[in-house]
Amino acid sequence: MPRNKKPQSILRNRVNFPPFNGLPDEAEIDLIYWDEGPFGFAPSQHWCFLGEIVDFIGLARVLLYVKDKDGQVITVALHTDDRGRALAPQVKKGHTVAVLYGEQHGFLDMSVGLRVENASNIKIIPCSLEQLLSASDDIAAHRGQPRHCGSCGKENTSENRHCLRLCSRCKQASYCGEDCQKKAWVDGHKVDCKALAGVQWFAGKNWIEFDDYFCF
Repeated sequence: MPRNKKPQSILRNRVNFPPFNGLPDEAEIDLIYWDEGPFGFAPSQHWCFLGEIVDFIGLARVLLYVKDKDGQVITVALHTDDRGRALAPQVKKGHTVAVLYGEQHGFLDMSVGLRVENASNIKIIPCSLEQLLSASDDIAAHRGQPRHCGSCGKENTSENRHCLRLCSRCKQASYCGEDCQKKAWVDGHKVDCKALAGVQWFAGKNWIEFDDYFCF
């Protein structure tokens, strides 16, 4: 009898969420992400790079040094109109940067990375990359399962379905009431909540069918 497959964790998908070496090169047409049509090449699916900030500088423009899923450290250079100044207050070591439609770019100093020109293509998520990936795994594992209190473990049944309430921020954790919610917050949800909330934007999109560009 075949084993049940584990649900797909969306951010573990290495096609739509590739490490740096899986990104298309800016000088080539990558047929994983582009299709040829009657009017030339057009995107066929969406992709997003995720990396954890290990260092940054912000003199003439904001430069981020980020570690991808495979541990490779690359440069993310902000060539937006404001050179990244609006994003700068959110930049912290240990946070995760997400870049939509990133392409491998070779800089003049011979380093490789991402050149971001559109401010709506980049976002800082206030948690580590591992926390974000773990939150994605958690959402996938509990998809379709009965809800239960994140503190005492009470399950959501037909008798008490109106008693459990969702966390207003992450929309994932459920609680019997205020006491359980406060206890869970102190016990760890304060950290998990940011990561779960970060995953929600990605989980709400169809990444394999392209209709129009996404933006943050």
